[in-house]
Amino acid sequence: MNNKILNIKNLSKSYGAFKVTDEIAIDLNFNEIHALIGPNGAGKSTLIKQIVGSVRHDIGSIILDQENITDLSDVERAKIGISRTFQVSSIIPSFSALENIILSLLNGSNKTFQFFKNIKNNKDLDFKAKNILKEIELIDKSEIVASQLSHGDRRKLEVGLALATNPKVFLFDEPMAGLDENGTKIMINLFKKIKLNTPILLIEHDMDAVFALADRVSVINYGRIVATGTVDQIKSNELVRDVYLGYEI
Repeated sequence: MNNKILNIKNLSKSYGAFKVTDEIAIDLNFNEIHALIGPNGAGKSTLIKQIVGSVRHDIGSIILDQENITDLSDVERAKIGISRTFQVSSIIPSFSALENIILSLLNGSNKTFQFFKNIKNNKDLDFKAKNILKEIELIDKSEIVASQLSHGDRRKLEVGLALATNPKVFLFDEPMAGLDENGTKIMINLFKKIKLNTPILLIEHDMDAVFALADRVSVINYGRIVATGTVDQIKSNELVRDVYLGYEI
């Protein structure tokens, strides 16, 4: 049985003579959090952009749920189940948390904003949206305008917006950025629940969060994967310590 939901082989991108990603091979299993770590400029964000389709590859292949999506556009990839969060906020600040989730549930439908008042009375949408708010622990703040939510709660709402699109995989880019210790703990617990239904490829600089969450960790440096393994294997890998220039992991 194939346990891989996402399988990337030999993915490369160059700008002139500079290779940003160099024959990257990485995969994501069902029910897994696979963390991607590495120094600034190592190629992490470019890899994520290649997976979602906003940066075109030079060579390589991307397989999602046994379907070759290598040549699909970013819009097409989003429609079939790739969800990327925390790069550009899709929250509407003047709408409540509930309204934001409802709009995300409507993503791809023929409904328009001018009919939003009627949509809010849709019991099925309301039920689904409130279930998502319960999952992200924001149900008690469902009627609060998004601009008045704390930074941590807005992060959770971003996760909720992504959940509403029913993705096959999540790509999270530094979701812990700007969170205090308590906010990070809340997000860690949330991600542990989410992965049971939707696997996660995670870019994160908070090593405590990475080691608390990841089932596997891959280290990228100068555009290449230099190590992949469990948390314990990565912690004891001397090459990884060299990549992080003595960072005590």
